Parts: sequence; C-alpha cells; structure tokens
Amino acid sequence: MYWFQTKENIYEVSFCVMWDMIIFLGWWFSRGNFWLGVLPVLFMSVGDAVTGMLRTFVYKRRTKSWWGNLIMVLFSMVVGAALGTAGILAGGLASIVEHYEFYPIDDNVTVSLVSFLVLIAAKTYAPWMLTF
Repeated sequence: MYWFQTKENIYEVSFCVMWDMIIFLGWWFSRGNFWLGVLPVLFMSVGDAVTGMLRTFVYKRRTKSWWGNLIMVLFSMVVGAALGTAGILAGGLASIVEHYEFYPIDDNVTVSLVSFLVLIAAKTYAPWMLTF
C-alpha cells in the first residue's frame, strides 16, 4: 500500500494491536468502564494524527517536530480533562513520549502504553485524580 505506508515506517500494524489491547485492558481493569482504554487510544489515534497534519502542512515531509507535539498536547490535555487530573497528566506525558523514537518500538506502542499506565496508576494509587 504505497499510498498509505512508507517503507521506513512499517509499524502501522502496532496501531491495530495496541488499539485492541488497550481497549480490552482498560475495560478489564476498570471492570466495565470503557474510558480507561478509550482515552489512550484517542491520544494514539487523533493526537498522533494532528501531529502528522501539522508536519505535512509545515515541513512537507515525515519528521518529528515539537510544533506537532504542541498541537498534540493541546488536544490530549483538553480531551484528557474528561477523566480529571489523571487524564490531563496522561495526555501531557503521551504528547512528550510521542516526540521520541525508541527503535524498534513504534510511537503507537509508547503513546498508548504510557498514557494507559498513568491512568491505571491513578486508579490504583490516587483514585481522587479520576472523575468517572
């Protein structure tokens, strides 16, 4: 799929795997509240997409940019506010982690996993930081 996937970025499969895994684990850990999994997936999909749109508009090529991450942090922290302070924190950390590449681990893995772990830690150790 040359129009969709570039040779130097063959990690699109990790998006589907992480989407499924995070949604399931969020539902399972929260005993049926889907928001614990949905929020990290929103950071991974929409948040990462806005960085790509800005990158295409400004740089006309695939590159990591703090300007893209600034747009992502704005989106992620506003959406994360739906779950309270923990959601805002998860959105901020997801946006920072998205900027870095940890080869061979894709940012679809790091963004969703870091934000999910923040939410799980808040649910376990600081439930007052969550609002659901």
